[in-house]
Amino acid sequence: MQTCCAPRSLHTRTWVALLLACFVAVVSGACGTADFDPQSVVDSVRLFAVSADKPYANPGDTVTLTALSTDARASKPLPLTLYWIPVVCVNPPQDLYYACFAPDAGSGAGTAQLIPTVPLTDADAGGGDATKPGGALGQIPTGVDVSSLLPQGPTFSFRMPDDAIQSHQGGTQYGLAIVFNIACAGRVRFAPLDPSAGPQQVPILCTDEAGNKLEPRDYVIGVSRVYSYAGQTNENPVINGVTLEGAPVDPVAGITLDHCTAAKNADCTAVKIDVDVPDSSWELNPNSGSENLHEQIWADYYSDRGHLENDARLLFDTRQGRIDDSGNNFRPFKDPGDGDLWIVVHDNRGGVAWTVVPVHIK
Repeated sequence: MQTCCAPRSLHTRTWVALLLACFVAVVSGACGTADFDPQSVVDSVRLFAVSADKPYANPGDTVTLTALSTDARASKPLPLTLYWIPVVCVNPPQDLYYACFAPDAGSGAGTAQLIPTVPLTDADAGGGDATKPGGALGQIPTGVDVSSLLPQGPTFSFRMPDDAIQSHQGGTQYGLAIVFNIACAGRVRFAPLDPSAGPQQVPILCTDEAGNKLEPRDYVIGVSRVYSYAGQTNENPVINGVTLEGAPVDPVAGITLDHCTAAKNADCTAVKIDVDVPDSSWELNPNSGSENLHEQIWADYYSDRGHLENDARLLFDTRQGRIDDSGNNFRPFKDPGDGDLWIVVHDNRGGVAWTVVPVHIK
């Protein structure tokens, strides 16, 4: 994981406030992504998934998050960078991500707990509690480029708090940690919160070097949730490989197909792609009670060199198990070229795994 530090000349209180300002912006901007139609066609900045090495973490565990992203823009004035917000939001009311930046966030019982992942003392923070809005946070001007202050790269680690497991609605005992990241082909700034705009506003900005806001295709804001249940664990799904028309695909050589010559995409010749996930990944769901259900497992598909018939395919049902016909039809683009096929496998308890297959259209 790549991390960065505040410049020596920057006062620590300002450093903390900048981080929290970005944290506020990212939470509210979690839904501020571009519209993709269909979702499986990749032609912009994309943040496909974030995987936790411990999808269910015990209190005190260190959890490492890994993100899968790409930049498929035809023009790239600024490179894509993956930024992490180094403030963990724990147990927000009703598990709502935007409750992490409510006015009373971090102020006591029934509110989110905001935990900076950098070591700080009261003296370092100027004697104030920088985790409370209205403190150092309220003193930070808008339009500040904080890119160099944020951890960068595909991975980020945090510690699940010792007291993470608490009583939630209905009396269920669990903990929830929320981490935010930004795939931004530019610089990260933040805008002032508008009290009249509602709880789900997007005050984070991905800008060019001059501070001009970039288009939605140039950034994606992500929300990662990691749960903690007493005595429970969860493993990420395992991917044995990918098949093309039932035959194993070499993960290095990838897939080579002729380009489409039909007038319409729907008339292009399709090939069947599938992902091999072993039965061992179909874990029991301990939260299903007397029903004794297993996990639901599905695969999301994306490509920058062809059209997929379905954005997602079910691999395992909670009751029936493996789905016999789980493949996805892939139709290559009309233009020759090289690209990728991204397959992201999820289970319904936060487990994530993926594979990236090279695609060659000749």
